[in-house]
Amino acid sequence: MSTRRRPTRRRRRRRSRFVRNLVILLALLVLGVVFVIGACGDTDPYDDSEQLPEIQTPEETPEPTPEPEETPEPEETPEPEPEPTLESDGIYENPLTGLPTDEDISMNRPIAVMMSNIQVALPMNGITQADIVYEIPVEGGITRMMAFFQDYSDLQTIGSIRSVRHTNVDIAGVHDAMIITSGGSPLAHSLINSRGATNLEEGGRFNSIFYRNRNRISGRTVAGEHSVTTNGNLLSTHIPNFDIRTTHDDDFIQPFTFTDNATPVGGSTANEVIARFGGKSSTFTFNSDRNVYYMSQFGNPFVDANNSEQVSFSNLIFIHTSVTALQGPHGGSGRRDIEVTGTGQGFFAHGGQFVPITWSRADAYSPFVYTLSDGTELELGRGKTYIAIVPLTETIDFN
Repeated sequence: MSTRRRPTRRRRRRRSRFVRNLVILLALLVLGVVFVIGACGDTDPYDDSEQLPEIQTPEETPEPTPEPEETPEPEETPEPEPEPTLESDGIYENPLTGLPTDEDISMNRPIAVMMSNIQVALPMNGITQADIVYEIPVEGGITRMMAFFQDYSDLQTIGSIRSVRHTNVDIAGVHDAMIITSGGSPLAHSLINSRGATNLEEGGRFNSIFYRNRNRISGRTVAGEHSVTTNGNLLSTHIPNFDIRTTHDDDFIQPFTFTDNATPVGGSTANEVIARFGGKSSTFTFNSDRNVYYMSQFGNPFVDANNSEQVSFSNLIFIHTSVTALQGPHGGSGRRDIEVTGTGQGFFAHGGQFVPITWSRADAYSPFVYTLSDGTELELGRGKTYIAIVPLTETIDFN
Protein backbone atom coordinates (compact mmCIF):
# COMPACT_ATOMS: atom_id res chain seq x y z
CA MET A 1 0.00 0.00 0.00
CA SER A 2 1.46 3.28 -1.16
CA THR A 3 1.40 6.41 1.02
CA ARG A 4 0.99 10.02 -0.50
CA ARG A 5 3.54 12.51 0.80
CA ARG A 6 2.33 15.99 2.15
CA PRO A 7 4.19 18.98 0.58
CA THR A 8 6.64 20.80 2.71
CA ARG A 9 6.22 24.46 3.89
CA ARG A 10 8.99 25.73 1.58
CA ARG A 11 7.45 24.09 -1.35
CA ARG A 12 4.09 25.72 -0.49
CA ARG A 13 5.65 29.20 -0.23
CA ARG A 14 7.37 28.76 -3.58
CA ARG A 15 4.10 27.82 -5.27
CA SER A 16 2.28 30.80 -3.76
CA ARG A 17 4.92 33.20 -4.98
CA PHE A 18 4.73 31.73 -8.46
CA VAL A 19 0.99 32.15 -8.59
CA ARG A 20 1.22 35.73 -7.31
CA ASN A 21 3.77 36.67 -9.97
CA LEU A 22 1.67 35.07 -12.67
CA VAL A 23 -1.39 37.05 -11.63
CA ILE A 24 0.60 40.30 -11.65
CA LEU A 25 1.98 39.54 -15.06
CA LEU A 26 -1.42 38.81 -16.44
CA ALA A 27 -2.80 42.03 -14.93
CA LEU A 28 -0.05 44.12 -16.54
CA LEU A 29 -0.64 42.45 -19.83
CA VAL A 30 -4.39 43.25 -19.68
CA LEU A 31 -3.72 46.91 -18.80
CA GLY A 32 -1.43 47.23 -21.79
CA VAL A 33 -3.96 45.89 -24.15
CA VAL A 34 -6.69 48.24 -22.80
CA PHE A 35 -4.40 51.25 -23.20
CA VAL A 36 -3.61 50.43 -26.82
CA ILE A 37 -7.27 49.95 -27.70
CA GLY A 38 -8.25 53.19 -25.94
CA ALA A 39 -5.60 55.14 -27.77
CA CYS A 40 -6.51 53.89 -31.23
CA GLY A 41 -10.25 53.13 -31.27
CA ASP A 42 -11.80 56.65 -30.71
CA THR A 43 -9.88 58.63 -33.34
CA ASP A 44 -10.36 58.56 -37.09
CA PRO A 45 -6.85 59.08 -38.53
CA TYR A 46 -8.39 60.76 -41.59
CA ASP A 47 -10.56 63.17 -39.63
CA ASP A 48 -8.78 66.52 -39.46
CA SER A 49 -11.73 68.40 -37.98
CA GLU A 50 -11.39 69.97 -34.63
CA GLN A 51 -12.71 67.83 -31.82
CA LEU A 52 -14.99 70.09 -29.82
CA PRO A 53 -16.40 69.16 -26.49
CA GLU A 54 -20.04 68.21 -26.60
CA ILE A 55 -22.24 71.03 -25.31
CA GLN A 56 -25.45 70.09 -23.63
CA THR A 57 -28.16 72.49 -24.92
CA PRO A 58 -31.33 72.92 -23.00
CA GLU A 59 -34.45 71.61 -24.67
CA GLU A 60 -36.51 74.39 -26.31
CA THR A 61 -40.10 74.75 -25.35
CA PRO A 62 -42.08 73.88 -28.52
CA GLU A 63 -44.14 76.76 -29.91
CA PRO A 64 -47.85 76.08 -30.38
CA THR A 65 -48.66 74.90 -33.88
CA PRO A 66 -50.73 77.59 -35.64
CA GLU A 67 -54.02 76.64 -37.23
CA PRO A 68 -53.51 75.99 -40.95
CA GLU A 69 -54.61 78.93 -43.03
CA GLU A 70 -57.03 78.31 -45.90
CA THR A 71 -55.25 78.62 -49.17
CA PRO A 72 -57.35 80.79 -51.49
CA GLU A 73 -58.31 79.09 -54.72
CA PRO A 74 -56.59 80.62 -57.71
CA GLU A 75 -58.79 82.91 -59.75
CA GLU A 76 -59.76 81.56 -63.13
CA THR A 77 -58.37 83.49 -66.03
CA PRO A 78 -61.35 84.75 -68.04
CA GLU A 79 -61.49 83.59 -71.62
CA PRO A 80 -61.52 86.33 -74.22
CA GLU A 81 -65.04 87.22 -75.33
CA PRO A 82 -65.84 86.56 -78.99
CA GLU A 83 -67.07 89.29 -81.23
CA PRO A 84 -70.82 89.80 -80.71
CA THR A 85 -72.95 88.24 -83.41
CA LEU A 86 -76.64 87.64 -83.83
CA GLU A 87 -77.89 84.93 -81.42
CA SER A 88 -74.76 85.25 -79.25
CA ASP A 89 -73.65 87.41 -76.32
CA GLY A 90 -77.20 88.50 -75.60
CA ILE A 91 -77.90 89.70 -79.16
CA TYR A 92 -80.75 87.78 -80.73
CA GLU A 93 -82.92 88.18 -83.81
CA ASN A 94 -86.56 89.15 -84.10
CA PRO A 95 -87.87 86.44 -86.44
CA LEU A 96 -90.38 88.83 -88.03
CA THR A 97 -87.92 91.64 -88.83
CA GLY A 98 -84.41 90.18 -88.68
CA LEU A 99 -83.42 93.03 -86.36
CA PRO A 100 -81.35 92.35 -83.22
CA THR A 101 -83.04 92.11 -79.81
CA ASP A 102 -81.60 92.03 -76.30
CA GLU A 103 -83.63 88.97 -75.31
CA ASP A 104 -84.36 85.77 -77.16
CA ILE A 105 -88.00 86.16 -78.23
CA SER A 106 -87.75 83.90 -81.27
CA MET A 107 -89.81 81.09 -79.72
CA ASN A 108 -92.60 83.36 -78.46
CA ARG A 109 -95.82 83.26 -80.43
CA PRO A 110 -96.60 86.68 -81.93
CA ILE A 111 -100.02 88.31 -81.87
CA ALA A 112 -101.95 89.14 -85.04
CA VAL A 113 -104.33 92.06 -84.48
CA MET A 114 -107.27 92.64 -86.84
CA MET A 115 -107.45 96.41 -87.46
CA SER A 116 -110.10 98.46 -89.19
CA ASN A 117 -108.95 100.27 -92.31
CA ILE A 118 -111.96 102.32 -93.31
CA GLN A 119 -111.58 106.06 -93.41
CA VAL A 120 -113.91 106.86 -90.50
CA ALA A 121 -111.83 104.60 -88.24
CA LEU A 122 -108.49 106.19 -89.17
CA PRO A 123 -105.90 106.93 -87.98
CA MET A 124 -105.01 103.60 -86.38
CA ASN A 125 -103.24 103.38 -83.03
CA GLY A 126 -99.92 101.53 -82.78
CA ILE A 127 -99.53 100.50 -86.41
CA THR A 128 -95.95 101.87 -86.59
CA GLN A 129 -94.94 99.30 -83.95
CA ALA A 130 -96.08 96.36 -86.08
CA ASP A 131 -93.37 94.05 -87.46
CA ILE A 132 -95.46 92.80 -90.40
CA VAL A 133 -98.65 94.24 -91.87
CA TYR A 134 -100.85 92.24 -94.25
CA GLU A 135 -103.45 94.20 -96.25
CA ILE A 136 -106.28 91.91 -97.36
CA PRO A 137 -109.50 92.66 -99.27
CA VAL A 138 -112.80 92.11 -97.47
CA GLU A 139 -116.40 92.69 -98.46
CA GLY A 140 -117.57 96.07 -99.69
CA GLY A 141 -114.44 96.85 -101.71
CA ILE A 142 -112.44 97.74 -98.58
CA THR A 143 -109.37 96.19 -96.99
CA ARG A 144 -108.52 95.22 -93.46
CA MET A 145 -105.06 95.30 -91.89
CA MET A 146 -103.63 92.33 -90.02
CA ALA A 147 -100.77 93.61 -87.86
CA PHE A 148 -98.23 91.16 -86.37
CA PHE A 149 -96.24 92.01 -83.24
CA GLN A 150 -93.51 89.65 -82.04
CA ASP A 151 -92.97 91.45 -78.72
CA TYR A 152 -96.20 92.90 -77.36
CA SER A 153 -94.99 93.66 -73.83
CA ASP A 154 -94.39 97.40 -74.37
CA LEU A 155 -97.10 98.22 -76.89
CA GLN A 156 -99.02 101.44 -76.49
CA THR A 157 -102.68 101.66 -77.50
CA ILE A 158 -103.53 99.26 -80.35
CA GLY A 159 -106.75 99.82 -82.31
CA SER A 160 -109.26 99.90 -83.52
CA ILE A 161 -109.73 96.14 -83.36
CA ARG A 162 -112.27 94.60 -85.71
CA SER A 163 -113.58 91.19 -86.75
CA VAL A 164 -111.64 88.34 -88.33
CA ARG A 165 -112.21 86.55 -91.66
CA HIS A 166 -111.31 82.98 -92.59
CA THR A 167 -108.39 84.16 -94.77
CA ASN A 168 -106.91 85.91 -91.73
CA VAL A 169 -107.12 82.67 -89.73
CA ASP A 170 -105.25 80.93 -92.55
CA ILE A 171 -102.49 83.55 -92.64
CA ALA A 172 -102.16 83.70 -88.85
CA GLY A 173 -101.25 80.02 -89.00
CA VAL A 174 -98.25 80.83 -91.23
CA HIS A 175 -96.67 82.64 -88.25
CA ASP A 176 -98.29 80.47 -85.51
CA ALA A 177 -99.82 83.69 -84.19
CA MET A 178 -102.47 84.35 -81.54
CA ILE A 179 -105.32 86.28 -83.17
CA ILE A 180 -106.63 89.39 -81.40
CA THR A 181 -110.12 90.22 -82.69
CA SER A 182 -113.52 91.66 -81.94
CA GLY A 183 -115.95 89.21 -83.50
CA GLY A 184 -115.59 87.21 -86.69
CA SER A 185 -117.41 85.69 -89.63
CA PRO A 186 -119.11 82.28 -89.24
CA LEU A 187 -116.58 80.67 -91.59
CA ALA A 188 -113.70 82.19 -89.61
CA HIS A 189 -115.07 80.74 -86.35
CA SER A 190 -115.57 77.37 -88.02
CA LEU A 191 -111.96 77.40 -89.24
CA ILE A 192 -110.68 78.46 -85.80
CA ASN A 193 -112.43 75.49 -84.20
CA SER A 194 -111.39 72.93 -86.80
CA ARG A 195 -107.72 73.94 -86.76
CA GLY A 196 -107.41 74.69 -83.07
CA ALA A 197 -106.28 78.25 -83.80
CA THR A 198 -105.83 80.63 -80.88
CA ASN A 199 -108.46 83.36 -81.14
CA LEU A 200 -108.47 85.90 -78.29
CA GLU A 201 -111.83 87.53 -78.93
CA GLU A 202 -113.54 90.42 -77.22
CA GLY A 203 -116.68 89.55 -75.31
CA GLY A 204 -115.68 86.07 -74.18
CA ARG A 205 -113.27 84.69 -71.60
CA PHE A 206 -110.51 86.86 -73.07
CA ASN A 207 -112.42 90.08 -72.49
CA SER A 208 -109.92 91.23 -69.85
CA ILE A 209 -107.37 92.17 -72.54
CA PHE A 210 -109.74 94.64 -74.23
CA TYR A 211 -111.14 98.04 -73.37
CA ARG A 212 -113.24 100.51 -75.31
CA ASN A 213 -111.91 104.00 -75.79
CA ARG A 214 -114.01 106.33 -77.91
CA ASN A 215 -111.37 109.04 -77.42
CA ARG A 216 -108.44 106.97 -78.70
CA ILE A 217 -107.84 109.62 -81.40
CA SER A 218 -106.90 113.03 -80.03
CA GLY A 219 -109.59 115.64 -80.64
CA ARG A 220 -112.16 113.13 -81.91
CA THR A 221 -114.84 110.82 -80.61
CA VAL A 222 -115.18 107.61 -82.61
CA ALA A 223 -118.19 105.35 -82.96
CA GLY A 224 -118.48 102.41 -80.59
CA GLU A 225 -117.50 99.83 -83.25
CA HIS A 226 -114.24 101.70 -83.80
CA SER A 227 -113.36 102.04 -80.11
CA VAL A 228 -112.11 98.53 -79.25
CA THR A 229 -108.45 98.65 -78.17
CA THR A 230 -105.78 96.86 -76.17
CA ASN A 231 -102.22 97.59 -75.03
CA GLY A 232 -99.04 95.86 -73.97
CA ASN A 233 -99.79 96.00 -70.27
CA LEU A 234 -103.13 94.21 -70.64
CA LEU A 235 -101.69 91.62 -73.01
CA SER A 236 -98.65 90.87 -70.84
CA THR A 237 -100.70 90.71 -67.65
CA HIS A 238 -103.52 88.45 -68.81
CA ILE A 239 -102.25 86.24 -71.65
CA PRO A 240 -100.00 84.17 -69.31
CA ASN A 241 -103.08 83.38 -67.19
CA PHE A 242 -105.06 81.91 -70.06
CA ASP A 243 -104.87 78.21 -70.78
CA ILE A 244 -103.21 78.70 -74.17
CA ARG A 245 -99.87 77.92 -75.74
CA THR A 246 -97.69 81.05 -75.78
CA THR A 247 -94.54 79.58 -77.38
CA HIS A 248 -93.86 77.81 -80.66
CA ASP A 249 -93.53 74.06 -80.83
CA ASP A 250 -89.93 72.88 -81.22
CA ASP A 251 -90.46 71.91 -84.86
CA PHE A 252 -91.89 75.29 -85.92
CA ILE A 253 -89.97 76.88 -88.80
CA GLN A 254 -90.00 80.66 -89.19
CA PRO A 255 -91.14 81.61 -92.72
CA PHE A 256 -88.68 84.47 -93.33
CA THR A 257 -84.93 84.71 -93.79
CA PHE A 258 -83.04 88.01 -93.77
CA THR A 259 -79.90 89.53 -95.20
CA ASP A 260 -78.04 92.80 -94.75
CA ASN A 261 -78.24 93.58 -98.47
CA ALA A 262 -81.60 92.60 -99.94
CA THR A 263 -81.68 95.06 -102.84
CA PRO A 264 -82.67 92.92 -105.85
CA VAL A 265 -79.85 92.24 -108.30
CA GLY A 266 -80.90 93.17 -111.82
CA GLY A 267 -84.11 94.78 -110.57
CA SER A 268 -85.99 97.71 -112.01
CA THR A 269 -86.49 101.12 -110.44
CA ALA A 270 -89.31 101.32 -107.92
CA ASN A 271 -89.38 104.82 -106.49
CA GLU A 272 -93.16 104.64 -106.22
CA VAL A 273 -95.41 101.58 -106.04
CA ILE A 274 -99.22 101.55 -106.21
CA ALA A 275 -101.22 98.47 -105.23
CA ARG A 276 -104.88 98.58 -106.33
CA PHE A 277 -107.55 96.56 -104.52
CA GLY A 278 -110.64 97.68 -106.44
CA GLY A 279 -112.29 99.96 -103.94
CA LYS A 280 -109.08 101.60 -102.75
CA SER A 281 -105.34 101.73 -103.42
CA SER A 282 -102.16 101.94 -101.34
CA THR A 283 -99.17 104.01 -102.45
CA PHE A 284 -95.54 103.57 -101.35
CA THR A 285 -92.87 106.21 -101.91
CA PHE A 286 -89.21 105.29 -101.54
CA ASN A 287 -87.02 107.37 -99.21
CA SER A 288 -83.37 106.77 -100.13
CA ASP A 289 -82.04 108.43 -96.97
CA ARG A 290 -83.78 105.92 -94.71
CA ASN A 291 -83.99 103.09 -97.27
CA VAL A 292 -87.71 102.59 -96.56
CA TYR A 293 -91.03 103.04 -98.30
CA TYR A 294 -93.54 105.47 -96.77
CA MET A 295 -97.17 104.46 -97.16
CA SER A 296 -100.14 106.64 -98.13
CA GLN A 297 -103.82 105.82 -98.71
CA PHE A 298 -107.04 107.71 -99.41
CA GLY A 299 -104.86 110.55 -100.70
CA ASN A 300 -103.11 111.09 -97.35
CA PRO A 301 -100.07 109.79 -95.49
CA PHE A 302 -100.87 106.66 -93.48
CA VAL A 303 -100.06 107.82 -89.93
CA ASP A 304 -100.17 106.40 -86.41
CA ALA A 305 -102.50 108.17 -83.95
CA ASN A 306 -100.09 107.38 -81.09
CA ASN A 307 -97.15 109.35 -82.46
CA SER A 308 -98.35 111.06 -85.69
CA GLU A 309 -95.55 109.25 -87.59
CA GLN A 310 -96.07 108.00 -91.12
CA VAL A 311 -96.00 104.23 -91.49
CA SER A 312 -92.93 102.90 -93.35
CA PHE A 313 -91.60 99.53 -94.48
CA SER A 314 -88.26 98.10 -95.50
CA ASN A 315 -89.79 95.34 -97.65
CA LEU A 316 -92.85 95.24 -99.91
CA ILE A 317 -94.31 91.90 -101.06
CA PHE A 318 -97.26 91.74 -103.46
CA ILE A 319 -99.16 88.48 -103.90
CA HIS A 320 -101.30 88.43 -107.03
CA THR A 321 -104.07 85.88 -106.54
CA SER A 322 -107.70 85.01 -107.11
CA VAL A 323 -110.22 86.98 -105.03
CA THR A 324 -113.84 85.94 -105.62
CA ALA A 325 -117.23 86.09 -103.93
CA LEU A 326 -117.59 83.48 -101.19
CA GLN A 327 -119.77 80.55 -102.24
CA GLY A 328 -121.48 77.73 -100.35
CA PRO A 329 -123.38 77.96 -97.06
CA HIS A 330 -121.55 81.16 -96.11
CA GLY A 331 -122.04 82.83 -99.47
CA GLY A 332 -124.37 85.71 -100.19
CA SER A 333 -122.80 87.83 -97.47
CA GLY A 334 -120.56 89.72 -99.85
CA ARG A 335 -117.49 88.21 -98.16
CA ARG A 336 -114.47 87.18 -100.18
CA ASP A 337 -112.84 83.85 -100.87
CA ILE A 338 -109.10 84.36 -101.40
CA GLU A 339 -106.74 81.76 -102.83
CA VAL A 340 -103.74 81.57 -100.51
CA THR A 341 -102.57 78.05 -101.34
CA GLY A 342 -101.10 76.77 -104.58
CA THR A 343 -98.82 79.05 -106.58
CA GLY A 344 -98.89 82.41 -108.31
CA GLN A 345 -96.93 85.49 -109.32
CA GLY A 346 -96.05 88.63 -107.46
CA PHE A 347 -93.41 91.29 -106.85
CA PHE A 348 -90.81 92.19 -104.27
CA ALA A 349 -89.50 95.73 -103.68
CA HIS A 350 -86.61 96.85 -101.51
CA GLY A 351 -84.05 99.62 -101.69
CA GLY A 352 -85.77 101.40 -104.59
CA GLN A 353 -85.69 98.30 -106.81
CA PHE A 354 -88.28 95.63 -107.60
CA VAL A 355 -88.23 92.17 -109.15
CA PRO A 356 -90.93 89.64 -110.07
CA ILE A 357 -91.27 86.67 -107.72
CA THR A 358 -93.18 83.43 -107.55
CA TRP A 359 -95.17 82.64 -104.43
CA SER A 360 -96.24 79.14 -103.42
CA ARG A 361 -97.88 77.45 -100.47
CA ALA A 362 -98.29 73.69 -100.38
CA ASP A 363 -101.32 73.60 -98.08
CA ALA A 364 -103.11 75.43 -95.29
CA TYR A 365 -100.51 74.25 -92.75
CA SER A 366 -97.44 75.38 -94.71
CA PRO A 367 -95.69 78.77 -94.95
CA PHE A 368 -95.54 80.95 -98.02
CA VAL A 369 -92.39 80.40 -100.07
CA TYR A 370 -91.16 83.26 -102.25
CA THR A 371 -88.64 82.54 -105.01
CA LEU A 372 -86.77 84.68 -107.51
CA SER A 373 -86.65 84.02 -111.27
CA ASP A 374 -83.55 81.84 -110.89
CA GLY A 375 -85.30 79.63 -108.34
CA THR A 376 -83.45 80.87 -105.26
CA GLU A 377 -85.48 81.68 -102.17
CA LEU A 378 -86.15 85.33 -101.45
CA GLU A 379 -84.27 86.94 -98.57
CA LEU A 380 -85.77 90.02 -96.97
CA GLY A 381 -83.99 93.15 -95.80
CA ARG A 382 -83.87 93.67 -92.06
CA GLY A 383 -86.84 95.75 -91.01
CA LYS A 384 -90.62 95.87 -91.24
CA THR A 385 -92.50 94.15 -94.06
CA TYR A 386 -95.76 94.97 -95.85
CA ILE A 387 -97.56 92.13 -97.66
CA ALA A 388 -100.51 92.91 -99.95
CA ILE A 389 -102.93 90.34 -101.33
CA VAL A 390 -103.99 91.91 -104.63
CA PRO A 391 -106.83 90.53 -106.80
CA LEU A 392 -105.80 89.23 -110.21
CA THR A 393 -108.27 91.72 -111.67
CA GLU A 394 -106.27 94.65 -110.24
CA THR A 395 -102.81 95.99 -110.96
CA ILE A 396 -99.54 96.68 -109.14
CA ASP A 397 -97.86 99.70 -110.72
CA PHE A 398 -94.21 100.72 -110.46
CA ASN A 399 -93.27 104.30 -111.34
